[in-house]
Amino acid sequence: MPFSANCPACGAPVVFKSSASFHGVCEFCRSTLVRHGGNLENLGRMADLLEDASPIRLGTEGRYKGVHFAVIGRIQLRYEAGIWNEWHVLFDDMRSGWLSDAGGEYTISFLTPPGGELPAFAGIMPNDAVRIAGREFVVGNREEALCVAGEGELPFPFGAGYPAPVVDLRATEGAGFASIDYSETPPLVFVGESLPFASFGFANLRAESPAKSAGMVKALNCPRCGSAIDIHDKAVQSVACPSCLTVLEHDNSSLRILHKAITLTRIEPLIPLGSVGRFGGRDWTVIGFQERAVTAEGKDYRWHEYLLHHAEEGFRWLVEANGHWSWVSPVGNPPRYQVGQSEALYKGEPYKRFAAGSAVTRYVMGEFTWKIAVGETWETIDFVAPPHMLSREARHAEITWSLADYLPVEEVAAAFKLDHALPAPTGIAANQPNPRAEPHRKVFSQFWKFAMLALLAQLLWVFLLGGRTVLDQRLFFATDNEEPVTTQSFRLEREARSVVLRHDTDLDNNWLGLGITLVEKSSGRAWASQTELAYWHGYDDGAWSEGDRSRELVFRDLPAGDYFFVIDPEFSAEKRVGVADRVRVVRDQAAWSNFFFLLSFLVLLPMFSRYRVADFEAERWKEADFLSSGAEFGSESDSDSDGDSGGDGGGD
Repeated sequence: MPFSANCPACGAPVVFKSSASFHGVCEFCRSTLVRHGGNLENLGRMADLLEDASPIRLGTEGRYKGVHFAVIGRIQLRYEAGIWNEWHVLFDDMRSGWLSDAGGEYTISFLTPPGGELPAFAGIMPNDAVRIAGREFVVGNREEALCVAGEGELPFPFGAGYPAPVVDLRATEGAGFASIDYSETPPLVFVGESLPFASFGFANLRAESPAKSAGMVKALNCPRCGSAIDIHDKAVQSVACPSCLTVLEHDNSSLRILHKAITLTRIEPLIPLGSVGRFGGRDWTVIGFQERAVTAEGKDYRWHEYLLHHAEEGFRWLVEANGHWSWVSPVGNPPRYQVGQSEALYKGEPYKRFAAGSAVTRYVMGEFTWKIAVGETWETIDFVAPPHMLSREARHAEITWSLADYLPVEEVAAAFKLDHALPAPTGIAANQPNPRAEPHRKVFSQFWKFAMLALLAQLLWVFLLGGRTVLDQRLFFATDNEEPVTTQSFRLEREARSVVLRHDTDLDNNWLGLGITLVEKSSGRAWASQTELAYWHGYDDGAWSEGDRSRELVFRDLPAGDYFFVIDPEFSAEKRVGVADRVRVVRDQAAWSNFFFLLSFLVLLPMFSRYRVADFEAERWKEADFLSSGAEFGSESDSDSDGDSGGDGGGD
């Protein structure tokens, strides 16, 4: 039941909507209040909240799994990269939970028994596996945050300035999310999931919600050179002045110097700050630019990252390296990966480890969502499954993952409608699609079509059109008859491409010589040939045999006519016995040799195409510090050579 009382400081009415809420902040005088039965105690004035980019406010409503909720309180926390909000929500069924928004990601979670012992805050590190409430989670980052301020009603005491050591975790399956709050003993565990903004069906948002039109939020001046600086989103934490390159901190309505420019070499981005490009049906504005590099064996591998902003979608990265471009998005739930493995599994697809290194920021210009600095270093590992690339970046107690999708340079140029040409790509990008793969698929598809047609034609010839038997006769060659044996006659109605004479005898450890003459009756024309059959077998440490009882002779290009064979046998002197012979004559017998010759010719095309595909991949993996198989590149002494991380954008 709601509880209502008057603020002891200003007398304004204060309503506690949840019976579980014992602390609140008066919305009129900002006094911190605590409930004691039916009375309110004033603990002093709450610090002011910092201006942020959240579209949510007290009174915002939404739905989760079909149940309506309302936002009744907030804690604002600061960490190294900026600030985030924890919104206390009350459901219609009187359950309470927490809605977090940080960097455009929205998670909802509920206080949950951990179901086991939790690791100490000092001992927990990113990528550690932790089992919570019967589920497997992986540590994403560990933050020693500080409470900035609060508002509304909350279920526990709070105040500005108290430390809040927290650990965020991601489920190994699905969109599961968990956090551990070490500000209390024992620590509090919250389990839920990360969901898109639209899935909550929010209502009663701030007037400046994600639906606000794209454009400048405010205009300020650089405190060092006086140049005008536009801030495009309240989530921007730092700005590198485009004129003097001084890195400035954006703190509500002013700018202060974080780092003075330490570089004298100016880099002009290929896509100027402020340019608007259309991707996926939305207009994205370039608000930041940085150059990063990985150094391997004394050689720098550089790439450029453009931070893009859209009022509804938040932030993305456009990354360029050697003329190759990629669209980069944050990954909410990390892939399955253990340090040292050669593969990461993301949404059921394996990504092979490509390269690793220390990515150092060399040059910055424009706006960023964290406090950027020249010299900032992240340890990166890239995994590829072209046209995608997963990048893992780790620094201190934080790990981020991002997904890069390859973009053709023509698509980038068309999106921004640039008045100048972008440089043509050189070399092969880690996530560049193999341009020979699609032609290879077409060649392979055509090969199977032609191979099936050839097989069909061969089978049609074998079983329907070819191989007609014109004579089938049984003969016996007797040893007491020295005269040749004459077969029955057979007729060729038309010219025969081939005539096959086949002998099938009952030879047994013996041999037989045959002199053969084919005679055409009407003309007396004759074709002579001879052959020998031999078959031996026995048993000597096992059964053995050699030779053959059967033999074929081929007569080619015979004209139409009536024919017969004259066969003159020659017997073995050592074993002079009669031999039975079945004689069959087949005209235009179907042969498989031509089919296999054609197949051998056809297979050359996909083999050559496959070689070209493999050659492209071999060139790609020359730039990796791992082979495409996942094995380390080269020997132990040179396994770190040529490691171009490729960069993924981020560090936020």
